[in-house]
Amino acid sequence: MAKHRAEETPPFERVQALVKRIPRGRVATYGQLSRMIDGRLTPVGVGWAIRAAAEGSIPWQRVVGAKGRISTEREHPGLQREMLESEGVSFDEEGRVDLERHGWDPSARR
Repeated sequence: MAKHRAEETPPFERVQALVKRIPRGRVATYGQLSRMIDGRLTPVGVGWAIRAAAEGSIPWQRVVGAKGRISTEREHPGLQREMLESEGVSFDEEGRVDLERHGWDPSARR
């Protein structure tokens, strides 16, 4: 059987697999995930891929906006921040995650 190449995997599945890899206490941005799948989805499309995942199947809270902002505040006020804080992620006075400190680098070993 031929090996299944990443390029043949549908973009939503690729995004969801990447989100599953984000470790506790780390975050990725929608744009970062878009780049990691070679731009097959825009950052907005990455958000749709995350939304399409079965409830509880991926750690969706670990994906934030480009400047470390929470993007689910209208739909789930306070939930994403609470979940991230419980994982040790800190926020600045403007409500942003420090991406230098908590940003996920998939090439780094923990």
